[in-house]
Amino acid sequence: MWAIEQHNTDQIDLIESIDLAVTDLKELSPLNDGDYALCLETFEENSDQRLALLDWLEAKIISKMSRRSSSILSVGCGPGTLDEQLLRSAKTRTEHIAYLGIEPNRIEAAHFLKKMKAQKSDQVDISILIEPFGDQSFDQSFDLILFVHSLYYMDDRNKAIDLALNSLTPGGQLVICIAPDEALNAIANLIWQRQMGQESWFSDDVRNYFEARGLEFRKTQIDAKLNVSDCFDFPTEAGRRIIDFIIQTRTDKLPNSLGQMIFEFLISICETDGSKTKLSHPVDIFTYKNS
Repeated sequence: MWAIEQHNTDQIDLIESIDLAVTDLKELSPLNDGDYALCLETFEENSDQRLALLDWLEAKIISKMSRRSSSILSVGCGPGTLDEQLLRSAKTRTEHIAYLGIEPNRIEAAHFLKKMKAQKSDQVDISILIEPFGDQSFDQSFDLILFVHSLYYMDDRNKAIDLALNSLTPGGQLVICIAPDEALNAIANLIWQRQMGQESWFSDDVRNYFEARGLEFRKTQIDAKLNVSDCFDFPTEAGRRIIDFIIQTRTDKLPNSLGQMIFEFLISICETDGSKTKLSHPVDIFTYKNS
């Protein structure tokens, strides 16, 4: 549940009102595959998190991979924008790379394959499974397994991490990139509870997973900002997509009163940076190395 200590009284009242309104809805559909892909692309274009995350992964993970051969699994790879850049970096270091993506969204899977196949060569093998993680259509182990903002969408997050750990090679690494339960995610969590029948997972849940099993891990937080200048007052189409991605449903399908409360809450947590309006958008990175 959202961290109450992070909010003032007015924000708490808004969240509670939004929670009641969401609960009373007869239907609350998730973004369909097409909307999700489009909204994700717009969201990422207006965030500086991906570049910061890429820099960290290249410096801390990719640069230390084997020079001979490496196998990488990207769980919930999406359209492959981050994966493509990671692969470019890995190719400069490693003689042979096998890169597997798992993505249930067919539209995003097609984009992943198109982006990644442009780099296919004798040095690189690219493949993708269009299915939820957990169906386990693969039978190999991996030197690196990535969950980049994908754990939220798993039906059973404990089982997903269990499977990932069991799929690591000796010395292989699991990297989980996930948001802390901060203000930006408060509304999304309410929506997820209704859509998925459970609260979402955030950074503390991953930490609790590792600690409960006595597994040694490292955690790093990267600060980032999301530009939401186009989202309020006179919102553009891009601004609407950003809001839709933040709350994980179509804003224009919600009752006007609920949409207005969501806008009021998001505006209340914004900050001004020169002429731009931004939201704090940090990510926590958990790394575990198999013995």
